[in-house]
Amino acid sequence: MKLTRRNSNILILIGDLVFIPLSFVLGHYLRFGNFSELSVKVPSVSLILVTIGYIFIFYLFNLYELKKDYLSFFSLAGWVGGVLAGAMLVSFLNYGLFLDPIGRGIFIFANISILILAFGLRLLFHHLLKYLFRPKRLLICGAGEGGAEMARVLAHHTADFELIGYLGGHSEDEEASRLLLGDLQALEKVCYENNIDVIVTALHFEETAKIGATLMALRLGGVEIVDMPDLYQELEKRIPIDYISQVWFLKARGLRWSESSAMIKIKRVMDVTTSLLILILTLPLSFLIVLAIKLTSRGPVFYMQERIGRNNKQFRLYKFRSMIHRAEEQGAVWAEKNDIRITPVGRILRRLHLDELPQLFNVLKGEMSLVGARPERPVFVEEFNAKIPYYSLRHFMRPGLTGWAQVTYPYASSLKASREKLEYDLYYVYHAHLIFDLRIILKTFKNFFRRG
Repeated sequence: MKLTRRNSNILILIGDLVFIPLSFVLGHYLRFGNFSELSVKVPSVSLILVTIGYIFIFYLFNLYELKKDYLSFFSLAGWVGGVLAGAMLVSFLNYGLFLDPIGRGIFIFANISILILAFGLRLLFHHLLKYLFRPKRLLICGAGEGGAEMARVLAHHTADFELIGYLGGHSEDEEASRLLLGDLQALEKVCYENNIDVIVTALHFEETAKIGATLMALRLGGVEIVDMPDLYQELEKRIPIDYISQVWFLKARGLRWSESSAMIKIKRVMDVTTSLLILILTLPLSFLIVLAIKLTSRGPVFYMQERIGRNNKQFRLYKFRSMIHRAEEQGAVWAEKNDIRITPVGRILRRLHLDELPQLFNVLKGEMSLVGARPERPVFVEEFNAKIPYYSLRHFMRPGLTGWAQVTYPYASSLKASREKLEYDLYYVYHAHLIFDLRIILKTFKNFFRRG
């Protein structure tokens, strides 16, 4: 695997899979001065669970994202806090669950080793990447709105790209006008004079076609050519709906899935088994929630609402009631952050997302999935279809309990916010895959623990 800034976190994870078990081996040596009885003092099953525990905590603490300054106070404090939190979790696993727990002396020495080795690994990658990689020199073809929007995104990725300038057209954006290097006919000359690595095309199809031969020659010469929407979605993890066409979206991987595909069948099995497991494990909690709702407010325990699902089919979504009874007698309205209709118990349920537990029955019925775009109400879907381009594409797949938009964007309570949130939903549809689903589920847990 080629070392890049984007896959360095995977290599750090691989390093942790080596260094965490190695730290316990070193802990044994520092405690006893030899490796005799290592398999007895540090059981392999315990070591596997301990390693998983640390990696889970490191993920929650963002320790797989390379920092700009690893030696700053906040970076060091976050790192020490992550190791201490990992030690607390592993202590519970070690002494609460294991029949043959790892000794306290080994455990203390191992944590010191983890602090040094795992931090050293990250520091090494941080300096290695700074030494090996310079930002790619980038030229934007098209100084219009698309080019200016691309430049705004690139301003947050200066470690990867250096914007050299624009070619073609004119712009009312002051910064774009300052960096305008000429018209499109000067493309080849500008590229060679400025040692350009990447060309981003932010042009209409007809304009791109006019310079097609030049772009091909530059590509054969080693210059990377990329469309503005492709680079935008790679960097921002969302689809720029104002700068794409329906034809562009036809290459989406998610659109190749069908109800008979193996991927959909595997996803369905995972949905059913996971939902059943969660329902069984949370049964005592559900009884407490039912009791709390009945004792504190008038009305039914469950709230049912019509939503739009896959292929625009309506279904009835189940939730624990979190608002006062008959809260929407006057019609459907946006739920606000501090909505006065929410009951005290409902506020707690919403904060912890426990009001959504009954939706696991929607998953079992096949109306929803664990991961997908959140289902909306018919009245809002009708409005969004009329005002937001490509909104109907989010209904290509089953809606989900959680989704890419939910873990990356705050609660949407307006048409503008829903438009932005759609860009994340479309990114999920475009890149849909079981590995992506797993990533979303992990990020959901991460957000839940941070919220708590």
